[in-house]
Amino acid sequence: MGKIHGSLARAGKVKNQTPKVAKQEKPKQPRGRALKRLKYTRRFLSKTVKPGEKVHMNKQPPGKAGSSDNDERTEEVGPDANKATKASAERFLRSILEGAELFFSGLPDSQAVKQLIALTFTNSCAEVTRTKFRLKLDLITVLLTSLARQLKLPLIEASVPQVEERAMDDGFSRILLAWFSNNPSFGKTIPVTSGQAVLNTLYIRYVVSKSVSFEDILAYQFRWVSANDAATEVFNKFTDGKESMTSEQLGKFLRDVQRSEVTDRQIVEKFKYCFGGGIHKYNFISYNGSVLTNNAIDPARTSDVWQDMTQSFTHYMVSCARIETEEDLKRAAADGTRALVLNINKASNGKLMVGSCELQTILEGVKKNGFATNTYPIVLCLSPGTPMPTPVQDEVAKMINDILESAVAEGLMFEGAMINDPKFSPGALRNKVLVMSHQSRLKPFIGFLVADMNKDGLGVRVTDVMEGTPASKGGVLKDDWLTHINGIPIQNKQHLRETLARLKVGDEFTVRRENLHDVKVVVGGAIDPQDTTASASLSSITFFKYSDSNDPKPWDTERVPASSLATTKLTRKDLLTHFAFCTVNSAEVSTELPDAEGKAASLGIQFVDVDNSERCLPWTRGRFSDNGRCGYILKTDIDSAKSPELSFSVIGGPRLLNCSPLTSMNVTIHGAGAARVNGSQVSFTDCNQATIAVVQMTFEANGAERTFTSAFCPGLLRPGYRALPSVPFGEERASKKQIHGIYCFIK
Repeated sequence: MGKIHGSLARAGKVKNQTPKVAKQEKPKQPRGRALKRLKYTRRFLSKTVKPGEKVHMNKQPPGKAGSSDNDERTEEVGPDANKATKASAERFLRSILEGAELFFSGLPDSQAVKQLIALTFTNSCAEVTRTKFRLKLDLITVLLTSLARQLKLPLIEASVPQVEERAMDDGFSRILLAWFSNNPSFGKTIPVTSGQAVLNTLYIRYVVSKSVSFEDILAYQFRWVSANDAATEVFNKFTDGKESMTSEQLGKFLRDVQRSEVTDRQIVEKFKYCFGGGIHKYNFISYNGSVLTNNAIDPARTSDVWQDMTQSFTHYMVSCARIETEEDLKRAAADGTRALVLNINKASNGKLMVGSCELQTILEGVKKNGFATNTYPIVLCLSPGTPMPTPVQDEVAKMINDILESAVAEGLMFEGAMINDPKFSPGALRNKVLVMSHQSRLKPFIGFLVADMNKDGLGVRVTDVMEGTPASKGGVLKDDWLTHINGIPIQNKQHLRETLARLKVGDEFTVRRENLHDVKVVVGGAIDPQDTTASASLSSITFFKYSDSNDPKPWDTERVPASSLATTKLTRKDLLTHFAFCTVNSAEVSTELPDAEGKAASLGIQFVDVDNSERCLPWTRGRFSDNGRCGYILKTDIDSAKSPELSFSVIGGPRLLNCSPLTSMNVTIHGAGAARVNGSQVSFTDCNQATIAVVQMTFEANGAERTFTSAFCPGLLRPGYRALPSVPFGEERASKKQIHGIYCFIK
């Protein structure tokens, strides 16, 4: 690999206290080395001592006076383990130090810059070695010095005296950690696949075609970094043309340009913990020009779940993915999608299929990978269009129960649920699979038995309450004396039965105990066996019910055709008490309704199912990047608040294209607001927190043009010089998208 540019304990006072009463100390339990010695002795005796034989633990065996064989062998456990760890650490360091020294010494920079680069690298080496091998820093510095002298590495050796604990350069540390993970034998070269994995760690998009050394990895990194000439100009501007940046200059850059509210201490910490104790042009460009470390989209919103996840389920939008292939399933798992739209049919070979993917494969994938990194509930939206034939529904229900077992959540309609039920939230349904399906008719069900009192007008006595029923959930207990229902005196059980018969599933009623305490109960449902319009077995595991009812219950899901979005009278307020599902296909987009996705989101529709086109998928990616990419976005009044006007200018394209200048740009706004494009600059006005901008940018390199798509909420953009994440056009449907940074200035 050629070089770049041709060479490329707290100390509190102890008070004198005289104890009033001397406490009797408990006998000390063996710890540490003593415990190891005791365990070894027990194992030794179990093998060598015969039953009934006396053992004198305080005497040494003949010929071993003054030393215990047991002691010698246990004493060796610690040193041996420590020696093995040190040997592994030494092999790891040997695999990287020579290549690093050779590469740094060949850079076309001054000796002072080379030494500064070596310092940030050596700090990173020491910290990665300390954390991965659990060795003390003093021991590591001794090892580094020894290896540097032995291998004749002057830059590394001169850096060791300045090594600080926990100081590391972000770029170097990522490479070192990836080298550690992909090189278990700590060899000086690694195979093609391992080398590619190391580069992918830093989003370095070069393709590895042969085995690589650590020197090769550094050459790839520095070549990738150096492609961003614009970031180099920013570095030179804020260092006044000098070769390194001070912490004071870093603070001025962060505060004045990046608009970051940072304290002096935070600046010093960033100088040490992100740049490894020194800032040269290479680590500045690497840090400032990477979406990993300087993402234009606010990491505080995209990295961690920050919204309240305990509100009613109806208050959230849920990310949907229409599964048609196994690749779609992998993409949904990688993106953290929480609602899988499954249009199921039975193939001629008898298998249940979803597009070209077997339903069994999907369910097994959900069980294996669905909650690996995201524990919020997964919704299976079964055939939202035309209902499946009843026999197929029976097969689907059996397969779901057989594969997912206890992960399938029981529908709240069976036990009687109110919209404010604490169990009816994403936070309360972690690691659960919720089925959305057509459901057969439900009969009102409450779940308690009563007996008459000895005289009419005295009410009834509860003789039994079935577990897990609406009555049990409401707090009705066996032997309760119920005197009133909805404020009206209960004459007898016949009167109570007639009153309850007039209630519907989801209705609320109160019964009063003899102590004048009212208990609220929500009428639940039981599957009506006489209704054959849907499978009883599938109906029994349904959580969300497709419904066209004029009086929707909390679990009812209204299907809204995309063609009716422009004229529907549905409002956000309506959808605080039940759900809605809308299917959007790119072919249906028209001049009358150019933005179906944005309209559906503004109405508060919780499930927006878009097709797998390059037009629709970016909207989903941008909409659900918020709230830690968990797949749930809380609908709030803040969504309608206007964001400040802002603009960004594209400075350079992806490093893959050598940061070539922009050729053309097209912006689509989903939701409120407008965008105005002027050359390489785009301005956003009247946007809000629900607005999603999809920006397509075309760049030319080596006579060929390539387009990259970025999708984001304008309100989440951070000011300053940033890297805007983008995906190559045509890769939206890929399970593993390659993220590229577009260097831009936002103000």
